[in-house]
Amino acid sequence: MLLFGSSFKIQLNNLNETTPGLKGNPLNLQDRQHYSCLYQSSINSHQMTKKKWGQNFLIHNNVAETIVEAADVHNGDSILEIGPGRGMLTRSLLERGAQVTAIEVDPALCEKLRKQFEHEARFTLIDQDIMKVSPEDLAKIVSAPAKVVANLPYNIATPLLLRMLFVRKAWQSLTIMVQLEVAERICASPDSGKIYGPLSLVGALGFERNIIKIISPDSFRPAPKVDSGIIQLIPHSSSLTHEEEKQFLKWSHLLFQQRRKTLLNGIRRHFPEWFQNCENSLREKYGLRRPESLDFSEWLMLFSDYLQKI
Repeated sequence: MLLFGSSFKIQLNNLNETTPGLKGNPLNLQDRQHYSCLYQSSINSHQMTKKKWGQNFLIHNNVAETIVEAADVHNGDSILEIGPGRGMLTRSLLERGAQVTAIEVDPALCEKLRKQFEHEARFTLIDQDIMKVSPEDLAKIVSAPAKVVANLPYNIATPLLLRMLFVRKAWQSLTIMVQLEVAERICASPDSGKIYGPLSLVGALGFERNIIKIISPDSFRPAPKVDSGIIQLIPHSSSLTHEEEKQFLKWSHLLFQQRRKTLLNGIRRHFPEWFQNCENSLREKYGLRRPESLDFSEWLMLFSDYLQKI
């Protein structure tokens, strides 16, 4: 909430007029500067509070409809919506007959959402920070089978995906809107160039991935400086155990750290014992290849070789 209301702003716009509380005396220059700074400080404080949650509110209903259509939402579907904001996507989901459970961190928005949907029996609101919910509890919020449908705040998209990766079997699909660069990295392959990296392996490990549509900044308020992308993730099983998946992500991240160097240089640096024991076979298979040239299946084969040799 702003520290000063609209009446204070009006006073600042009429600095030559008298100010209540000062016995009819006009503000001198020093007072004007003082109160102006206080008012601007209150605005900046309010904006910073909102900015920390990465809020960009959807304002075009056709974008919400595109997300809902891509998620293939039907009557009776169980939906988890993360960051409902002002409720535009929520409304579209409810109009399809879905059972919507929404998680929102902003107390002010929670209050508005409760009023907006107070007569909607198929709407449940949880006022909580999704990033403080354990992955195990996250999977239990909505009864399976369920779908995740969300316009995600930019600043939680990547860490949230990592948290949901290991409980992905709880979801039929994840249809989410994120920063376009993040969407492209999640869906990238070696042919994609520099955007292919560790986040691409996260995506390939757990999901079938598809970019549905690119959304321009003018679909949001405040408008972000970059495009957004609607992506759909369909969970699938990997050939690895839960613990091996965690190990794979840490292991591959290390080997991706030096993109300009060969894969063998990375192995020699980070896993010297493995390199020493298997140098000849590794050179024969991978030669001068760089990490960014390996597709996901090749990464899995290399990891399998690593597990067998350590």
